[in-house]
Amino acid sequence: MKNFLRFLLKIQLQKSQHLQSQKGFTLVELLVALILAFLVITPLMGFMIDVMNTDRKEQAKSTSEQEVQAALAYIAQDMEQAVYIYDADGIYGKTTTVNGETITINGILGQLPSGTASNPDKVPVLVFWKRYFLNKDQIVQTSSTSTGRAGCLYNLPSTGGGGCNDQDYMLYSLVAYYLVKDNSATWNSTTTRIERWEIRDGIRDVTGSFSRSETVNSTTKTVKYRLLPSTGFMPFDLSLEGDLKRKLGNWRKHSASYDLNVNKLTTLADYIDQTTSGTPALAACNTAAGEQQVPDYTKTNVPTTFRTGSFYACVNASKYIARVYIRGNALARIQTGAQYSSQQSAYFPTANIQIKGRGFLGIE
Repeated sequence: MKNFLRFLLKIQLQKSQHLQSQKGFTLVELLVALILAFLVITPLMGFMIDVMNTDRKEQAKSTSEQEVQAALAYIAQDMEQAVYIYDADGIYGKTTTVNGETITINGILGQLPSGTASNPDKVPVLVFWKRYFLNKDQIVQTSSTSTGRAGCLYNLPSTGGGGCNDQDYMLYSLVAYYLVKDNSATWNSTTTRIERWEIRDGIRDVTGSFSRSETVNSTTKTVKYRLLPSTGFMPFDLSLEGDLKRKLGNWRKHSASYDLNVNKLTTLADYIDQTTSGTPALAACNTAAGEQQVPDYTKTNVPTTFRTGSFYACVNASKYIARVYIRGNALARIQTGAQYSSQQSAYFPTANIQIKGRGFLGIE
């Protein structure tokens, strides 16, 4: 029995010594394993990074496409109530001679909010007069210290029961869409944005609670209002000489400065491309049919930085028609300094729309 136990212990000891004598991986084996892992993992990592970058680009592209389309839809809805759309002559002015008579359109560029002459930060693209609807339930300033419903600006005669007349109003406003560029760090260096600005008329009445001084045809008088217009607003004067283009092209604002804290420029769309070279050719405006491009890139009032072709319109003022074009910059959402190139054109979504104003003033 002793001999048998001694034999078993001897065998177990030999096995233990054999296990302890086994070695790990050699350095060469480890290096080969690392190289193989590198050769396998590196392409997979590159593939995953490419997939992630492509996904980011596609998401940025989809977002830009949606914003461009939404901006055009908003502009189209806004301009459907237009009673007059300014072409290049109406904005920048023009002097012509017809049958020996000199006809001057001063243009309204100097009557609109703009940057300084030395540092222009915006250019108007679409400028138009439109009708706006004042709902009877809208809250308005009825006096210097109180507000109330628009439907209560006038009361019914006491013989008729009295109370508010609950009337809606159709008034006029002046609207401008700008291409805007500033030096703010908030915005990408290779993009601009589209902003909208509007001022509105008020409701005149000799018994109104408000009054202001107005100069018309060199005559200054005090005008009473039940509802004041926007600061700086003046109604257009259809009694002026000439056709509608001349009448509205010579419009002049009120002497009061615009209050841009109240009538603010609001952003409609950002990441509009600002690339100025190598971009697609602009769609040709049909000058024979009366179309004019706005902004007019031949004018010194339009700095080179705004001659991008990313937001412009072909306007036919006599027919109340505008063809509007917008080009976005999706790459700028994920890449600083991204500019247009033909190889990356898919990431610079473009869209256009033709809009016809439905309103009219009855004067051609």
